[in-house]
Amino acid sequence: MRSVRGRERRAPSTGSRLSHGELAIELGACLAEARAGANLPTALQGLADRTGLQSLARFVDGIVVAVERGTPLAEVLRAQAQDVRETGRRAVMEEGGRKEIAMMVPVVFLVLPVTVLFAIFPGVAFLRLAV
Repeated sequence: MRSVRGRERRAPSTGSRLSHGELAIELGACLAEARAGANLPTALQGLADRTGLQSLARFVDGIVVAVERGTPLAEVLRAQAQDVRETGRRAVMEEGGRKEIAMMVPVVFLVLPVTVLFAIFPGVAFLRLAV
């Protein structure tokens, strides 16, 4: 049976090998720190500090707490995935609210005046004929 520490060290290795981009490079640097002798929580904190991403910092904090307390990583990852989904959903709703207000401008200033004009014009025309 393999140790949990071995799995903790293999996961970043797999992620950095299979991915490309800046985050993969940072993950590779984190892995290099861990292989050089730094413990995994310290290397992950360094990753969060170097990137400066708030979502990555929350992810690293969750992983560090799970590793230090010995809680199952699967539960921590599920909770973090749910938090990310909620954050994304909230951002979409906020953006939708802003777009809704932006879409009201043409309706109020273009469509509504034309509709009122079509509603009032027959009455005004009838009154002119009656006079």
